[in-house]
Amino acid sequence: MSAGARTETHDVVLRLLDHQLVAPDGALLGNVDDVELVEHGTRWLVTGLMVGPAALSQRMPGRLGDWLYAVWRRLHPAEHPTPVVVPIEHVLRFDSAVHVDEPAAHALTLTFGLELWLRKHVVGRLPGAREAGGEKPSRRPVEPGAEKGREGLPPAPTRAPLDGALGLSALIGRQVRDAHGEPQGRVTELRCAGRPRGERQEPLRVESVVYSRRLLASELGYSVDRQQGPALVRRAVRTWQHRDRLVDVALLEGVGDVDGELRLRDSARPRHPHDA
Repeated sequence: MSAGARTETHDVVLRLLDHQLVAPDGALLGNVDDVELVEHGTRWLVTGLMVGPAALSQRMPGRLGDWLYAVWRRLHPAEHPTPVVVPIEHVLRFDSAVHVDEPAAHALTLTFGLELWLRKHVVGRLPGAREAGGEKPSRRPVEPGAEKGREGLPPAPTRAPLDGALGLSALIGRQVRDAHGEPQGRVTELRCAGRPRGERQEPLRVESVVYSRRLLASELGYSVDRQQGPALVRRAVRTWQHRDRLVDVALLEGVGDVDGELRLRDSARPRHPHDA
């Protein structure tokens, strides 16, 4: 990322969620288990990447998620543990993986011991669970205190979730209704925009929400990326997903209600994601 770069658009479910975190030296650091969202005025910002079983438990349904969180909390050495969040400013770039700077990479290695044990013995035994990309983190865990004395290393750039923050998982799958209360589909994607600040990423602004009545093609990325997959498949999916819609987040009510439905304002004019 270079200084003065133009604003970039990112579909965060397709481009961030479950993608590998990679250090500057190419070492694998795990995966993005959830994405931190914070309300700022009338907008929502992507402010961090949530990593580890505590974040992953938020995406699992009902008792399964509660059980994973309870196991993580019971085994964690801290008295009041919180999910690990990497601030978005420590992201260098997005491509097929999420690349973070060296301080973030080093900070994440401090969590490897417990996280790897839970992924192997708890998450890995859940139906359908797998390591992101089929790979395990390739850096060794750093012993607590081992970072001390390394000259020039800033404080570990990880933190607890910000006050009032939501996980992306709290929005995905929520029902969207029109101004008259008729169901229109469920949230499948958030489209965000932001620009790099030199070699770092600024918080991404949530610009719009994608919702769909049919979720399969949306989960594969066909709804938001017009170039996804072979041309014949794209045409078939566009026909199948012709009722998918994208709407400005400012024209939705109820975004901040954790368990509530979203409702389109009267002035909303949703359009197909490919037409945006």
